[in-house]
Amino acid sequence: MTPVFEWKQSDFEKLIANCPDEPVTPFIFKYFPPDARLLEAGCGSGRFVHWLTARGYDIEGMEISAETVATLHRVFPQLKIREGDVRTLPYADNTFEGILSLGVIEHVYEGMAAPIREMHRVLKPGGMALVIVPSFNLIRRIKYPTGIYHLHALLGYPKRWNWMRRLFGKPPHQFTAQPEPASLPPFKRWPMFGEFFEYRLTKAEFEHELTRQGFTIVESVPTSLIDGLYIEFGRPFVRFGHLEFHPNAVGRWLNAWLARRPFWHNHMHLCVVRKA
Repeated sequence: MTPVFEWKQSDFEKLIANCPDEPVTPFIFKYFPPDARLLEAGCGSGRFVHWLTARGYDIEGMEISAETVATLHRVFPQLKIREGDVRTLPYADNTFEGILSLGVIEHVYEGMAAPIREMHRVLKPGGMALVIVPSFNLIRRIKYPTGIYHLHALLGYPKRWNWMRRLFGKPPHQFTAQPEPASLPPFKRWPMFGEFFEYRLTKAEFEHELTRQGFTIVESVPTSLIDGLYIEFGRPFVRFGHLEFHPNAVGRWLNAWLARRPFWHNHMHLCVVRKA
């Protein structure tokens, strides 16, 4: 599957402006010093590569879409961007001190083992990775057996989920037929019906996927809380526009109340892990 990248300078500038407020940013500053050699595996529009490079970081990006890479080379020739697949990273063993994977590996239909194993391989001993995936949080676990979880899929909503891709600076997905591997991973797929978009994992599932490939978990936290509020409860509490969420007073209160209960409504799950 090769996504089609449509460059919009205004969108990119907005995405860059959002970088300081993204939930991953404090963790990048906490665990990755500017002189460490970093890779963003699946960098999409390259916004974090651009933003961190401007702040003195030694970072390069890798993206599967040849069209995206060509566009980035044309628009930002100073950035280090190359084409590649997260399942077979085009780097030697023990190359990087740090890796960022910001909402990428959940889209690998056959499962996350290969990209996690590759991240472990190309990290130096003691190197760190920051990985985020969608969470199968408590509200989603409650909605799943009732059938409410599947309503958006039945109504064709997933094909409009590229707003979320745009929010993270990723190229839009093309929904195409997926071959059935011999055995699919046991995670909850989204959508349940129709063409595959992503997997969503419980806290235990995600941590297990990371540790079974040899990583040690340093931090494991719920993130993207307002995103989850919007996705699970919708417009009565949060409005989405211009690549930003705009909660009303009730939405802000509900988000703060739910946030005191970890993994209740977060859209994403962030893990920082270390290679021994």
